[in-house]
Amino acid sequence: MTLSSINIPDEINRFPHSPAAAHLIDLANDRIEAFMLADDLVIENFVACDFHLLDQAITWIEQSHLLTGNHFCEFGSGFGVAALLASLRGMDSIGIEIESSLVEQSTSLAEELGLSAKFYCGSFVPRDITGILEIARDVEHVETHEGEVYEEIGLGLDDFDLFFAFPWPGEEQFFEAVFHAGAAVNSLLLSYRGRNGMHLLRKT
Repeated sequence: MTLSSINIPDEINRFPHSPAAAHLIDLANDRIEAFMLADDLVIENFVACDFHLLDQAITWIEQSHLLTGNHFCEFGSGFGVAALLASLRGMDSIGIEIESSLVEQSTSLAEELGLSAKFYCGSFVPRDITGILEIARDVEHVETHEGEVYEEIGLGLDDFDLFFAFPWPGEEQFFEAVFHAGAAVNSLLLSYRGRNGMHLLRKT
């Protein structure tokens, strides 16, 4: 099994946002700004994604009929915007986040917007993948000491059809290793690469 890259065209930045998605993004950005200005809640490794581009990438994936199912998982979900955007489209959507304060924020957003996305506090790194903890030793911003949450969720990595991650520079290969080791064949991994935009892989 291999990971095959799928080119996302630059033209996606012209895609319009639905009113619901635009409201979600604006509300999330306001909440994130307030959160980051609160000195007692600073989380050093929390950085917001380009949510407008993320919404456009998910729109393109849907319109291109690349999905093989309806389950979505956000690795390191933060405020949960990716999972919420997926939920807005009717996907069965979850986010996994190690910081409990961020889980509280994402859960609050979901409740306020009336979206069904669920958020879980713990590590997205499965413990039954051979060698994954060794791979993770050099990854600075991923927690592997806390317990995984898949038993609580009631699903495994191979039950999801689309994943989203926002890796720190140099840590892309770790997220890809987790995806490659545990995800189902034909599932997709979408990641945000900062200035390099969105990157999409399919497990084949």
